[in-house]
Amino acid sequence: MFSNKAQLQKRTPENGTNRESFLSLLVDEFLHSTSYDGKCQVLANLANFAYDPINYQYIRDVGVLDIFLHVLKNETSHQLLHFAAAGICNLSCDPLNAEYIITQSGLTPLIKLLKLNHNDILADTITTLFYLHNSQTKSEITTAEIIQKIHEIQKSSDKRLANLATIYLQDVCSSEETI
Repeated sequence: MFSNKAQLQKRTPENGTNRESFLSLLVDEFLHSTSYDGKCQVLANLANFAYDPINYQYIRDVGVLDIFLHVLKNETSHQLLHFAAAGICNLSCDPLNAEYIITQSGLTPLIKLLKLNHNDILADTITTLFYLHNSQTKSEITTAEIIQKIHEIQKSSDKRLANLATIYLQDVCSSEETI
């Protein structure tokens, strides 16, 4: 459920931690944790916070987007990649977040995720690329290699993936590119 500032204040105890402080604590915990399971849990929590637009400014302010991008660029664990891709997907529908992802070289690691055999990561990646599609990014996200991969995904037995791939080909790619 989406929140507003009044609802957040009402739900926060008088001496409770505010949203920005809590997110900052999660960022610190992720950065300093030596436990793989701990990193996964924190990253999953951060991805969940990315679901609500009320958190977008806080997420930008405390560096959550940077953590998601760092994971996409540097990790190989499918679990960590899944949570980072979900967080990026949740955030990418916001124009400020989308611009940040693009300017921080986020397209390349996202495109690499299309090679993985993980349905949730693929769904989040296709959705994110759809959100990041604009005149500036079109040439990067409609290459022959990407279109070929999207055609393969379109044949998936997972209807969610097949439908996302179909929409991507229809809405992002020109008819000449999809042949």
